[in-house]
Amino acid sequence: MSHIEVLIVGAGPTGLTLACDLTRRGIGCRVVERSPVPQIGSRGFTLKPRSLETLDDLGAARRIVAAAQVQSRTRFHLGRPLLFDLRVPPAPPSEQRPYPNSLAIPECSTEAILRERLTELGGSVEFGCRLVDFRSDDSINGGEVTATLERDGVTETVHAAYLVGADGGRSTVRRRLGLAFSGSTDDDTRALIADVNVEGLDHHDAVHFWMADGGHILVLRPTPHAQTWQAVASLAPDADGNWPEASLEYLRQAVTERTGRDDIRLTDPAWLSAWRYNLRMVDTYRVGRVFLAGDAAHVHSPFGGFGMNTGIQDAYNLGWKLGLVLRGAAADSLLDTYETERLPVARAVLAESDRRFSAATPPRFVRPLLRFILRSFFARQQRGDRNDHPTYRASTLSQDLADRRGPLRAGDVAPDGPVRLGTDAALTRLFDLFRGPHFTVLTFGPHRAETVQRAVNGLGDHLHAYAVVAPGQQVPAGATALEDPHGLIRHGYGARENTLVVVRPDGYIGLLAHAPADHTLPAYLDRIRQPVTLRC
Repeated sequence: MSHIEVLIVGAGPTGLTLACDLTRRGIGCRVVERSPVPQIGSRGFTLKPRSLETLDDLGAARRIVAAAQVQSRTRFHLGRPLLFDLRVPPAPPSEQRPYPNSLAIPECSTEAILRERLTELGGSVEFGCRLVDFRSDDSINGGEVTATLERDGVTETVHAAYLVGADGGRSTVRRRLGLAFSGSTDDDTRALIADVNVEGLDHHDAVHFWMADGGHILVLRPTPHAQTWQAVASLAPDADGNWPEASLEYLRQAVTERTGRDDIRLTDPAWLSAWRYNLRMVDTYRVGRVFLAGDAAHVHSPFGGFGMNTGIQDAYNLGWKLGLVLRGAAADSLLDTYETERLPVARAVLAESDRRFSAATPPRFVRPLLRFILRSFFARQQRGDRNDHPTYRASTLSQDLADRRGPLRAGDVAPDGPVRLGTDAALTRLFDLFRGPHFTVLTFGPHRAETVQRAVNGLGDHLHAYAVVAPGQQVPAGATALEDPHGLIRHGYGARENTLVVVRPDGYIGLLAHAPADHTLPAYLDRIRQPVTLRC
């Protein structure tokens, strides 16, 4: 019998992100994965800018960037003819957004990098260990989850303060909770997904998208820094209504029929899987001391690349809240804000992924307009993903006391920018100062720095405070000056003299006030410690 603070079920990107976040906070957690070995399939293939900022905070972004590529070219084919060649040049990094582009990287590679980072932080994944059952004592004080794990035929009882189900679309945790997985499954829409070698195809720098008769599609996507490609082919039943098995033979036949070419050769499948179109989600993310995250809470179309990213952001939202509650710095009610902030995001993602799926598989009567429809749609999609940062403006943890005509609001992602920590120090980035498990307080100008410094003592190590000043400005003794050498920080935050900003541990602005009173910061910190939450 063992005791742990958090039991995480599932070692995909969601579970690994949460484990890295908790472990760096000194929270004891176990990650159990029923599969005996790490999965090898490419599956999710896209990391969006906000996820890259998250992985930067967790110390994994450099390895992700090295293993990934920006895929900015897509060649659309209507059978054998090339319909059009879409190129959207990568956006250059900016002072406010160091990761402006979505990156192509197989999900198995993302998992491997996160496992490596978890090991560096002192954690590990227990493969071949499955959750058999659990029961929860949901009392706020002294409650716990009692779980039964099984490995190699041997069972173990584990007591945890909280349990997080990050165990995918067929989640054992969700089923044991008895939660409805509301939505729809379209049995007539299925696809084969595989990792294969491809010969005879030019333009290895591009994603190839074929549209064929009967509404069928074929996608061949090159794997960064590898010889393999991810192949996606829609499936069709035979004359008797039987669906084909996921096989290399079917995939080869689909390539020949849908491309109109016999010179493209597929070999050496590393992974094959069949996919059915599901659009489902739960209506609650929390049941007492048990939480759901990632595909365990929501599944949808792969179009748009939302799945892995939404799960990573679920975990990132939950991690800092669990950390504060388990260390006694906030009330258990803070954990209710996980659902109120993330559930609306899941609803929006499901609607958007369904819209993108419909746009990528248009009915036959619009085929003459395909060139114009698809070019415009996919160009907007790629550019739009650069600013794909969900906001928490409606959250009870977001307090906006600023001019709402400005572009930045409480609940938005905090911008990055160059700063100098001390007059003689080298330039660094705000994101470097945000990195870690703490809140960050920025006060613009030196006049309120001393008042802010006194107020931060309530959260101790959980909060770092800086006075953002122009070159040559002095701050009171005891305050930490953050020089804004080019005025970009003040501009990026729309700040005035005395503007006060609180950045949450997950990089979102919690408080934005242009004319704060002495009690503004303490009152906001009280809001974190004892939040009032509203159900979605």
